[in-house]
Amino acid sequence: MATYIEKGDIYFFYRPKVNVDKVQGLDDVQRLHVVLAPDDEDIARLFVVGKKRMPEILKGKQKSTAREWMMNDMTGKPKEVGEALAPLEYETKTRGEQEQGEAIPVGEGRYAIFERDSSTRLAYRLSSPDKPGKAQQELGILAEASFIISVRNPSLDVPGFPDSKPNYPKRLQDKFADKRWINIDDGKLLDYPSAQFLLIGAHDALSEEDVTISGKAKLFKTLGLNKRDWPTAVLEAGKLAEPQMKPGSHEPKGDRSKGGERGGKAARDTSSAAGIAQALKGVDFPCGKAELIKQAKANHATDEIIEVLNEFPRRQYQTMADIQKAVGEVR
Repeated sequence: MATYIEKGDIYFFYRPKVNVDKVQGLDDVQRLHVVLAPDDEDIARLFVVGKKRMPEILKGKQKSTAREWMMNDMTGKPKEVGEALAPLEYETKTRGEQEQGEAIPVGEGRYAIFERDSSTRLAYRLSSPDKPGKAQQELGILAEASFIISVRNPSLDVPGFPDSKPNYPKRLQDKFADKRWINIDDGKLLDYPSAQFLLIGAHDALSEEDVTISGKAKLFKTLGLNKRDWPTAVLEAGKLAEPQMKPGSHEPKGDRSKGGERGGKAARDTSSAAGIAQALKGVDFPCGKAELIKQAKANHATDEIIEVLNEFPRRQYQTMADIQKAVGEVR
């Protein structure tokens, strides 16, 4: 009998590479994202998956040798995570104006994290699409699957994993003791930006796990996204799709005369991911925190945005995706 840690909605997104007009396969994808929105909590977690693909699970085999890392990019209100998935436009001194298309929804379903056989498992069942197509196959997303999941001790180095580390409180850090990996016995271990996890393929049929996952996911409603604005061919038919929105062009919710919650002047003047991207227009990557603040002031950014940038970690930022990650860390 499974002991459940948490249940909720799971969403898969892929972010095409900068300035890509046609997505034909994995080579055109910059990142694969997984979003976990636990039941009974007003939060969502945005993860990035290494090598842009879920670990392979061999049909009919109980366990795979394929494994991959997954890292928390940000945790926030569901609509804040939705905003981080919107398209961005920014300008660099060396490469000029760059466009980062919206992250495209490629799957939605329900998930459970539970304990079984002295390990922790992450299992999911898709509700959309009805049958995985080419897009899901490219990204290793099955109709249902389970993975052994462990969390990395941030105080110990692990070859092949990112160098960034989560700022766990003492209560959570003490769980690791001197172990390199531990099971997830507390959902809070998933909440901290830069927290890292190891996924190992387990089963492609949930009947093998003796676990119950039911219900239908509500991706657009939960993340506050307007379904009319976002490409849905991948969710509906499993076909690879390209970004279709321009930065700031998607219809905002709320009072349009004020710019709404997302897009428009109001979004540009706030410390949202889109607002900060606009404030950093013209920044030359790679750069440090001081250069970011200098560029924002040159662009007449609001005091609110400058305050957020002042809280950024002191490190080198390579792309606008690094900026988005830092926004999640300081919120």
